[in-house]
Amino acid sequence: MQITATLKDGNATLQLITNSSRADFTVNDASHLAGDLEAILSNPEADAIDRHYRVVPSDTGVSVETNQGRFALPWRHILPVVNGLRG
Repeated sequence: MQITATLKDGNATLQLITNSSRADFTVNDASHLAGDLEAILSNPEADAIDRHYRVVPSDTGVSVETNQGRFALPWRHILPVVNGLRG
């Protein structure tokens, strides 16, 4: 399993790649997403962050939620995603 992230024109794309499939999840107006993920990584007991998207911490990582659905992000993948968004 590989999770990557990119930020283009203010919109983030989170991508999950496995041996047999690929799934893309788009977060519009995500200019603060990297900082939000980093804030929860540094304080896993923090409350959820609410913008027009929502970042919700859990025991296994965080969930990034929008009107279109949610993307589960395990703890070990948060820093690479942050780096990809800031890339």
